[in-house]
Amino acid sequence: MPRAWCLIREQPAYRRESFAEGLKAAGFQVECQDYTRCRIPFASVGPEDALVIWNRYGTVEEIARNFEASGGKVLVSENGFLGADSEGRQHYSLAIGGHNGSGRWPSGGPERWTRLGIEIKPWRLDGGHVLVCPNRPFGPRGFAMPQNWGTDCAARLRTKTSREVRLRPHPGNWQRVEGDVRAGLARDLEGAWACVIWASSAGLHALLAGVPVFREAPHWVAAPASETDLGAIDSPRRPERLSAFERLAWHQWSVAELSSGEPFRLLMAL
Repeated sequence: MPRAWCLIREQPAYRRESFAEGLKAAGFQVECQDYTRCRIPFASVGPEDALVIWNRYGTVEEIARNFEASGGKVLVSENGFLGADSEGRQHYSLAIGGHNGSGRWPSGGPERWTRLGIEIKPWRLDGGHVLVCPNRPFGPRGFAMPQNWGTDCAARLRTKTSREVRLRPHPGNWQRVEGDVRAGLARDLEGAWACVIWASSAGLHALLAGVPVFREAPHWVAAPASETDLGAIDSPRRPERLSAFERLAWHQWSVAELSSGEPFRLLMAL
């Protein structure tokens, strides 16, 4: 029987429980009941075995590298990219090897995106300011955002455009007093000409609002719908976006879907 080591934290409780239930439903023997005391016998790990982790940073990154070197598959989870769907169900991302476009995940038809019921607005053809949206500066080596990326990016943009450049701090790093983060982002995107990110999900909300997105991370979950050359900030491309969102929908799963085991079966088959 294939084995799975689940390093998802206990809180919130339903999250780890759903991961463990889903792994069992997918045919795994779940080895770790307490992720803080997990010991992995790397010498006996095989290609049918899985390690499930929450992002790749700190000591978990070393564990993931050792697990991959032993021949097992590392399944990386994080918060879903677009929050809850139209029925209020929270989603969690899941992919082999990495998060936010840096890993591999199943592909399928448009049905998952269609079920979310999210509107993609027409491309915006005008706007005044460029909005810079950093994310938190942690993650695997070679993918984590540099510590001062936001201020550095804003400074570089001011040498490339006469448009106003606005830096929006990540909401996790400043005191939030205005309520819903997404509502605040929507306000900041009003009248925006473009949005520049490292790999922030703010870029997804910009694309949905019709605002062109530039990104500087080596990977991003909607990379085909973005561009990387800040020199083109005054003349951005406006590529087709639907296929990027349809693919993204196969990178995130509801709690009920995780509990069913479906995403784990699909990932292990890749």
